[in-house]
Amino acid sequence: MSEREGGFWAGAKVEWESELFEVSAEWLTDVSGNSDGQRFDLGLEKTWEFGEHIMLTPYVGASWQDDKNVDYYFGVRDNEVRFDRPAYKGESATNIEAGVRGVYQFDQHHSVLVGVEVTSLADEIKDSPLVDRSTQNAVLVGYLYTF
Repeated sequence: MSEREGGFWAGAKVEWESELFEVSAEWLTDVSGNSDGQRFDLGLEKTWEFGEHIMLTPYVGASWQDDKNVDYYFGVRDNEVRFDRPAYKGESATNIEAGVRGVYQFDQHHSVLVGVEVTSLADEIKDSPLVDRSTQNAVLVGYLYTF
């Protein structure tokens, strides 16, 4: 298989916040020229504060990727075909994700972040011979120092 490069993405993001929830929309394009692809993400989240130290943020979202991006990362070119890996041409796809982030703020400068996320992969990605599952799971742990 030919190596797939990660790329460098640029675009724009807008957010709208109300008392009920926060909506975000982000458009990105691969300016590195590796995939020449585009993606559009739409998200909905709500943050609750529990006391002075704990914040909890559940969220849901959808991530659309155009056919160039899906084909670059999940496609199998004719020269990459093997008996157990047929050719595959990627098409545009929309993944659905859901998760929750939690923050514990020790004081005004130090915080710890923990998150879990599950992404349901679109059929256009799941059908690739390079993919052997229907979901992608992630766990995030981080430390934040605020100046």
